[in-house]
Amino acid sequence: MKTFGGLTHGRGVSDNVLARWTQGMTALQHICDGIEKFCGIDFTSSDQHLKISDSRVQRDNDDCRKMVEWFKPYNPFPENSNLISISTGVVGDSRMNCHMAKEEGILGIKRIEGSNFYTVKFRRN
Repeated sequence: MKTFGGLTHGRGVSDNVLARWTQGMTALQHICDGIEKFCGIDFTSSDQHLKISDSRVQRDNDDCRKMVEWFKPYNPFPENSNLISISTGVVGDSRMNCHMAKEEGILGIKRIEGSNFYTVKFRRN
C-alpha cells in the first residue's frame, strides 16, 4: 500500500508543524496497531530480514574493507592546528574566538551592565 504525504509535502518544516506531527504519531500508531490486529497481520518483522545468506555477509564485509582501505589515503579529518569549517572549507584566522564564547559573553555583559537600554550598542569582532 502506498500513501501520499509525509512530513514535508515538498515544503519546509516549521517548529509548529514538526511538533504537531510528532505529537500525532502516537495516536496514529494506535490506529495502525488496531488495523493490523483486525486484519490478523503483523508488520513488525519481514521474511526478507530473517535469512541472511553467507554470500551476503561476505559481500558486506568486503564492501566494509574497501571503504576502510579507501579512507586510509583520503582521511576526511586530517590532523591540523587550524580551525576549518567542514561544510565550506573556510580556514579561520587569529581573529577566531568561538572557543572562548563563554568568556566573550561574560565580557559583553559586563560592558553593558548599568547602561541605559536605548544607548547599548553591540559590535562584531
